[in-house]
Amino acid sequence: MLAEERFVFGSTQEILGEDLIVLADWPSFQAIFEDLPADAYLSDGGTYRQRRFGRFIYTSDDNELVLQPHRPYSQPKYFNPLNGGMKRHFAPLTEAILNNRVVQRVLQLLGTGYSTLEDQPCWRINTYFNRIVTCAEEMGKPVPEGMHRDGVKFSCLLMANHINFTGGNSTLFDMLTHKPVFEGRLGAGGQMLVFRDDAVLHNTTDIRPADPKLSGYRDVLVIEFY
Repeated sequence: MLAEERFVFGSTQEILGEDLIVLADWPSFQAIFEDLPADAYLSDGGTYRQRRFGRFIYTSDDNELVLQPHRPYSQPKYFNPLNGGMKRHFAPLTEAILNNRVVQRVLQLLGTGYSTLEDQPCWRINTYFNRIVTCAEEMGKPVPEGMHRDGVKFSCLLMANHINFTGGNSTLFDMLTHKPVFEGRLGAGGQMLVFRDDAVLHNTTDIRPADPKLSGYRDVLVIEFY
């Protein structure tokens, strides 16, 4: 994983060596996204994002994840010109999230892979459980700040579920030339995009309802290791 490339795209089976969607906890993983409070910190005034956020420490020697104390999240404006420069008090992770086997396995498998790749035994992790909603009156913005990087080592997007949306195309750009090096779309549960945040910029296009008479959504777990 990422030994020769700046990114990989595919199923959890292809990237992690385990098919997470066959786990008994996959339906309960998808249900996590039904219990996400509204993100109250969107500077563009949008109501399109629901979110929970939490931090972990991962150690490869014992394959252990340790939840860190909940505290506000912040980014400098040079990484996030839209929503950076302020403390954002996102809703914390729930017991249902912490006890979910899909969540545990994806973090452990990523941690094992990154530790082998970088010869680094300990990692900090940010997790963002995001639902982007859309309706005829409002498009959803998976990346409202536009093309950017987040200042971490590795990023992962894991599709959990979706309904009635178009758009949501993800692009990775060369850091120096800003030319696209990957274009693709998370369109099925269990698909992943994993990339080196220190080597590419990323963006995802807005989403709209496929059927404008109905609302739609896109559920993605974003995972950062650093």
